[in-house]
Amino acid sequence: MIVQGDIARLFRADLDAGRLFWAVAPRTHPRLLGTEAGSARASHSGKSYWHIKIGGSPFKRSHLIFCLVHGHFPSPCCDHIDGDSLNDRPGNLREATPTQNAWNHKRRARRIALPMGVRVTGSGRFQARITQNGQQIHLGVYDTPEEARALYLAKRRELFREFA
Repeated sequence: MIVQGDIARLFRADLDAGRLFWAVAPRTHPRLLGTEAGSARASHSGKSYWHIKIGGSPFKRSHLIFCLVHGHFPSPCCDHIDGDSLNDRPGNLREATPTQNAWNHKRRARRIALPMGVRVTGSGRFQARITQNGQQIHLGVYDTPEEARALYLAKRRELFREFA
């Protein structure tokens, strides 16, 4: 397992940019000395995360920077506050549970152009609803999608606080 001291020895950190550069080149790739470590790789969800291989094992750059700053790896996961999975500045990283990490996701692709948390009812009105702990909470039915969205966003802030 890699620790904070190993990260500080292996890399030169540019914390303002959230980037790591090789201070000690990998044994098999001495030409990498001084270059930015790692590369972006797409995850199963389609989002890209910056990965760095250390001793043959891949690590997310966000986890390495979090450990460098806080002295431990994020447990159980690391959340990007602004939703940009390539923005690894320390101020954009926080520890979170998988559930909390999912709370601040951006809108998913949909066939219809309605805001997140809003659906059309059979009567042509707009229903606001939100899910918490696997339970759907119905927030009401409204005449416009904007009204439904406003209530959804208010409830989201109430339930998910800083992760909304």
